[in-house]
Amino acid sequence: MSEHPIELEIRAIITPKTIPTLRKKLLGLGFKSVSLARRTMVMSFGTVSAHGLDWDEHKKDEIDVRCRITNGKAEVVTKIGRTSAANRVEISVPVSLDQMLGFSQLFGAMPLFTKVGSRQTENFKKGTITISIVSSIPSKLSYIEIERMTTRDKEKKDLVVLRALAKDLSLTLIETHQEYIDFCSLLTKKDDWRFEGTAADMKRLKTDIKKTKSDRA
Repeated sequence: MSEHPIELEIRAIITPKTIPTLRKKLLGLGFKSVSLARRTMVMSFGTVSAHGLDWDEHKKDEIDVRCRITNGKAEVVTKIGRTSAANRVEISVPVSLDQMLGFSQLFGAMPLFTKVGSRQTENFKKGTITISIVSSIPSKLSYIEIERMTTRDKEKKDLVVLRALAKDLSLTLIETHQEYIDFCSLLTKKDDWRFEGTAADMKRLKTDIKKTKSDRA
């Protein structure tokens, strides 16, 4: 697992009213607005205990699989590690929209907790650090992510840099697993919907993709 990149990421809940101020602060710190993303994703959460030919029921890890389309580009992303962790391993593979829909149906039928959600994201970049201001659709519940791809050797040092940046932005970070789960549950309640890969679910997913224009470049 160590050869795969680590997505080092810290998060904070924000409000729509604070977004203009955050934009100004980011630009003042030398960040550039690089993209505005429209994304619809199928998110599957569960645990795994197999590794290669070995199977250990007592050694489990959380897994988060996302079949998503962003500005017309589809991909399947797997994140391994506790969902609230700042240092999950991430592997992504680009796919076609039809393939993404097929994978969504597959994961939806598995014994995982799977839901669909749509987000609008404004991405800022400076060097190797990306900051994303994310707004959920349609409630506009908002949060910010500060991230840098790293390695096990560098993650502690990089985390200090990201946390210092969060302080410069006057952010109150999500520090505990329960805080993270509570906010995700709020997103589920307000915007996201349970997905099981049925024909009706697939029809609704395709409608959401069209409605949010996630399939357009």
